[in-house]
Amino acid sequence: MKSTAPKGMPSALESKVVNPSSLQDGSFGQWYGEGEALANAGAYERALRCFQEAAILAPDQVAALVYQAVCLIHLEQPRQALDVAEQILAIAPDHPQGWLYQGVAQQRLGDYKKAYASYAQVKPS
Repeated sequence: MKSTAPKGMPSALESKVVNPSSLQDGSFGQWYGEGEALANAGAYERALRCFQEAAILAPDQVAALVYQAVCLIHLEQPRQALDVAEQILAIAPDHPQGWLYQGVAQQRLGDYKKAYASYAQVKPS
């Protein structure tokens, strides 16, 4: 039987991986769950699309935004990750992962002073 898992994805995950277009009428949980499985498998571009869809369905859920920032950092798109981190902090000003990923993005952009200031805002939850 030929594997249908994306290249580089363990075949054990292929039963969990569906085409995001098949989730068009899905709920936040479906999109988020699919994105999480894809991100954990390293399929960051596809995961990002799922988390973007989840965020459209539930814009106040910072979890989908946090995962978007993670995916964008892995995809070497720190400017976009910074924008998402700022969205997280606009919704939840004390969110530790918002500050963390804002710092990571700033560091990747070479703005070390701002990065360290962001890291200093991370408070354990």
